[in-house]
Amino acid sequence: MKNDPAIESQRRRLFTSQLLAFAGLFIALGLIVYFIYDRTVYHDVDQTLVEKKTHLYNDKQPLNNGNPLRSGKPQTNDPTPFRTMVVVFNNQGKISNKARIGQDAYAYLQYLRLNKADLNQKRTLTTASGTFRTLLIKIPKAAKNASHAGHFVMIVQNIDSQMFALQTFRQALILTMVVFWLLSLALSYWLANRSLQPVVVAWQHQQDFVANAAHELRAPLAVIQSQQEALLTKPNAKIIDQTEAIATSLAETKRLRQLTGDLLTIAKADSNAQELDIQPHDLKAYFTKVLQPYADIAASQAKHFTSDLPADGNALFDGERLHQLMVLLLDNAFKYTAQGDAVWVKVSVTNNDWSLSVGNSGPTITPADKAHIFERFYRSDPSRNRQTGGSGLGLAIGQWIVLAHHGKLTVQDVQPHGAVFTAKFPRIPKLG
Repeated sequence: MKNDPAIESQRRRLFTSQLLAFAGLFIALGLIVYFIYDRTVYHDVDQTLVEKKTHLYNDKQPLNNGNPLRSGKPQTNDPTPFRTMVVVFNNQGKISNKARIGQDAYAYLQYLRLNKADLNQKRTLTTASGTFRTLLIKIPKAAKNASHAGHFVMIVQNIDSQMFALQTFRQALILTMVVFWLLSLALSYWLANRSLQPVVVAWQHQQDFVANAAHELRAPLAVIQSQQEALLTKPNAKIIDQTEAIATSLAETKRLRQLTGDLLTIAKADSNAQELDIQPHDLKAYFTKVLQPYADIAASQAKHFTSDLPADGNALFDGERLHQLMVLLLDNAFKYTAQGDAVWVKVSVTNNDWSLSVGNSGPTITPADKAHIFERFYRSDPSRNRQTGGSGLGLAIGQWIVLAHHGKLTVQDVQPHGAVFTAKFPRIPKLG
């Protein structure tokens, strides 16, 4: 069944869709986290630029840029010689405050160029000496600081450390995404198998049901066909001479009708098309009426039949379905008992529950049979069940009736031999 092409195709589709869903979720989550982190990093830097801009507009003295000035060229082992610097451009677009920012800082800033299109725009510039976040502003001519008045001023902040942190975060995020993607592979495979398991079980049950139903239907049809063909070879025979063949055909027809009815019940139960008609019933009155014919049946078969009913008590259940359950259980009890054996029925009531027990002193059911006795078409002795007309659906239907009432059906041994089936129900079953 696992290699069924339809099942495998569905399994692959489920696996692919779930994998794509997990992958999309992880990628979206990673992008959101990265975007938030990236915005946070630039937000802090940009806030510093804006503060410097405000300070420049109000500044009366030349800024010392907030950093000690050094001489010499930039060192390869010191990628961030300063954090924030102010660069003033003259009318020719050249840096005019070289002396104030110092040779050391100038070595890093000499690659900056004036681009008036960037006025009041925050930019990220990557040069040979590092990565900078810049804000270009135009100082009014009326500004009190003569060295800045009327010039373009660029506020420059080195963000090498931030970029390094962002790169490290990006690498960690990618590694995390790879790990989560591998986990999503395993999780998608597990979920696909788990999600498909009920479908596989249902598919297997359907195939078994169709195969068993076809097998069960074939047997009575073959008998009826053979009997009718035999009658056609004797056109001049009298009915009285062919009573055995006619009786056999009628018996198989009856069995076929019962089988088709059972199959229809099972099919409706599987499709949830069967609805219960829950009504209140007096237990003693109901079961007295249902069990009345079985005393005569037991007497005709030289068997002992007893019933133990409560003096009073009522419960809610579907009377027609409970009658069907009684017929199924008592039919099995009488089939598997011989002359002199006993068949009994007991109904008991508690505050919240009531139970129905049908037992017999016939053969004891083996543990192996008990494990499968409520399965469809299961028969412990197929040849004997065919002789008695059993199809292996009776107890399966009985199990469904009990479960539909939110009850539980069990089977236990009776000493020294025999078996008892007990159905326990809530007195007020839940609807739906």
